[in-house]
Amino acid sequence: MFPLEHQNNRNNDDNDRVQEVRDARKLFLICLAVILGLSLLGIIFPFFSFAAALIWPVPVVYLALKQGLKRAAFMIAAAALLNGILITPVLGLITVAGFGFVGFVMAGALLENLSCFRVLFFTVLAAVASNFLLITGISLGMGYGFQEGIRNALLENLLPLLENGEMSVLIQLQLDLVMRLMPSLIVISGLISGILNYYIVHWFLKAKNMGIKIYHTVDKWRFPAGYLTAAIVLALLFRGQTVMLNLGVVVFFLVFLQGFGVGLFYVVRKSSSLFWRWLYVFFVIVIPLLPPLLLLLGLIDLWFDIRKLKFTGSG
Repeated sequence: MFPLEHQNNRNNDDNDRVQEVRDARKLFLICLAVILGLSLLGIIFPFFSFAAALIWPVPVVYLALKQGLKRAAFMIAAAALLNGILITPVLGLITVAGFGFVGFVMAGALLENLSCFRVLFFTVLAAVASNFLLITGISLGMGYGFQEGIRNALLENLLPLLENGEMSVLIQLQLDLVMRLMPSLIVISGLISGILNYYIVHWFLKAKNMGIKIYHTVDKWRFPAGYLTAAIVLALLFRGQTVMLNLGVVVFFLVFLQGFGVGLFYVVRKSSSLFWRWLYVFFVIVIPLLPPLLLLLGLIDLWFDIRKLKFTGSG
């Protein structure tokens, strides 16, 4: 009796282990298929590529939380190899140094049980670093240096305008300014993509009941006034230097982001409907007067705390 019962229990344990292996393999293949599917959609429908870039880290983080970082790293490598062979080597690079890197860092921060703010901070930092890695990798792959690669890419798009006589001088001046500001533009691009990656991944994890806490939404963001004020003063005093000019652009973008949060704060307080939030975002994008006003609002809130919020970087 007892030996038979023991044998049945062992068989049940073996069946459970086999089922766990099958489920793990199934989840791995599903996450890999999602990445490859998004990659293919981004190639077929270029307008979808931005949305794909925001969703890409989701399967990386989800798999890492379910099966560990090593398994996620293996999936990233497999996806990069397949994207590189089946679609384009550039997409293979984006898989590793782009969303794969961002998702891997975010998952590592979550697995280390870091605070919500630190997870967001490291995600944004990874997104910024990812931008520089991608541009450097693509430039070197084409046989150019970092700045030369960017300049050549811009010139390809501006070549028709440069051939237009009188406009060529103006375009050349604008190109020189863009080249000076390129580091700050890359940082700002990373800030935006990192923030969106963070919230999209966390909203997905929340929908999956993963028990992951989310940092405050943008309407409750407030940056440390002392640090930003000091950075603004330094950037204005030494704006003739390229480094300080780029610092000023990044800092003023953060101030704009705080002003955007102030506006969103009052929109949310008026109505919790998503319609009004998206309408607010739409107006900010299409009405040229709003971004400067939000920048001014951000400066005022930086010094006078209109919403009566404190900096919550430890949250």
